Amino acid sequence: MPLPQSFLDELIYRCDIVEVISRYVSLKKSGSGYVGLCPFHNEKTPSFSVSGDKQFFHCFGCGEGGNVITFIMKEENLPFMDAVKMLADMYGMTVPEDDGDTDAARRRRERLLSLNKEAARFFHSCLTAAEGREALEYLLGRGLSKKTIISFGLGYAPADWDRLSSAMLKKGYTKYELEEAWLARKNRSGGIYDAFRDRVMFPIIDIRGNVIACGGRVMKGDGPKYLNSGDTPVFNKSRNLFAMNFAKKTKSGRMILAEGYMDVIALHQAGFDYAVASLGTALTADQCKLMSRYVKEAVICYDSDNAGQKAAQKAIDLLNSAGMEVKVLHIPGAKDPDEFIKKNGREAFALLLDKPQSDSEYRLAVIKSKYALDIDAQKIEYLKAAANYIATVSSPVEREILSHMVAQETGVAAASMAAEVKRAFISGARREKKKTESEAMRPVRNIQPKENSLRYQNPRSAVCEEKLLSIILEDSDLLHKAGEMISPQEFSSEYLARIFEKALAMEQSEHEIRPAAVMAGLEDAEARHLTAILSEKVPSHDPLAEMTDYIRVIKAEKAKDNSQGDDRLKEILSRKREREG
Repeated sequence: MPLPQSFLDELIYRCDIVEVISRYVSLKKSGSGYVGLCPFHNEKTPSFSVSGDKQFFHCFGCGEGGNVITFIMKEENLPFMDAVKMLADMYGMTVPEDDGDTDAARRRRERLLSLNKEAARFFHSCLTAAEGREALEYLLGRGLSKKTIISFGLGYAPADWDRLSSAMLKKGYTKYELEEAWLARKNRSGGIYDAFRDRVMFPIIDIRGNVIACGGRVMKGDGPKYLNSGDTPVFNKSRNLFAMNFAKKTKSGRMILAEGYMDVIALHQAGFDYAVASLGTALTADQCKLMSRYVKEAVICYDSDNAGQKAAQKAIDLLNSAGMEVKVLHIPGAKDPDEFIKKNGREAFALLLDKPQSDSEYRLAVIKSKYALDIDAQKIEYLKAAANYIATVSSPVEREILSHMVAQETGVAAASMAAEVKRAFISGARREKKKTESEAMRPVRNIQPKENSLRYQNPRSAVCEEKLLSIILEDSDLLHKAGEMISPQEFSSEYLARIFEKALAMEQSEHEIRPAAVMAGLEDAEARHLTAILSEKVPSHDPLAEMTDYIRVIKAEKAKDNSQGDDRLKEILSRKREREG
């Protein structure tokens, strides 16, 4: 049984979408609404719009849109029912019991979370048993205390093929659930075997304290050094960070971004309990957004090798796009923070943290490392490369400081370096202007929806149907008049007809007509397109006259379609009669 429309209306009414989204995105007032950097794609210029009056969001860059429930589903990676429950908890509402598909999905999710928790307990018990002695010695040999091992719930996956699977099956979990949680894999004969074997285990815990996945480091033999759970219904590796359940509590205003599990655990043990790491993959935009919800500054602390430098450069761009201030830590005499702390101690690492490089200083240092400055030709190439980079820095003050810094270290006149930066800046501005002008020549939005499933058969009628909806969804009196003048069956687009029909039903049952409430229950593609329609609405001086014109065109197009259909039918019957003599 789906949730009552009255409950969803009340939930959306109580939830202030601006307040909710502000917890995830830095919004600024713009006209009657708010704008910010879109949390669903990388951008430098805000194209993400939030309407407090209409209670919906829309991104003009990537096309994402919907109501407050849609936003929480996408941002928190939650199914519909869980997003509703989260919002209901926020605003003190009780969700009505339901026994439909949404309830089944919730129970499935709860079962997987419970299974992951039991698996983590199993791995930890194996670590402290005789069979886990070698794994425990490895962790202790890496300098971890027993307190840290317990705090992070570290464990050991036995080398046997099905130790975990057998234990979980005895607890009532099914083979399918073990596969779905990525704890077991299917063999050729249809049986299952443990996905993690003879590995030190690291449980991955989300910000709510749920065990959602596992990572394992191999002890010996073949296989990848680190093996991580694949994506499951409760885990998306691109949207979670290791140790975020601890780091989110920090009062320091910053997070340290390290490369691996052991680096993070070593940092936490040394007292830097705001360290996190991505989960076996390169850093993602979603992970940066997750960090930005809790702190404003990120300190990148990657390995000092070439791979670490490349990863750091990509991370800088992603973190900047998420609106974070980025610093980079240079670790002298050690390949990673774990090794540095072992050699030099906690206090020495704390001193490093006090003087990190800015992202610009780090990029210039990387550029500098490619040239031999004692050779004049290479020094000139470095100065050009440095000027080209400095020209991309948005702050004039920072450009001047960086320009002066490069001039000092290379022994050239500050005025000469400043002139080179200015030349590069002007050249870049011209290119950007041409690009902007080129983009401005494109239409704001193609008549056809981006989603193929919503393509219009009669674009002329559909455009009028879109504009009609944009008017009546904001005015219940006009909606009532429209219902007397035209029926949903006269629409050319089945999708737009359903929205009109739903709005009429809400008006007849005396529900308040709110665009956000109309979106409840729509498919993602449908909600995105509806927010695009509403976001592009131009205020009208005479909405009734405009509405009447749209209805006239829709009816005319419908009559034309019917006439063409009648002519086609007559043609078919005529040909049939000719064949029959």
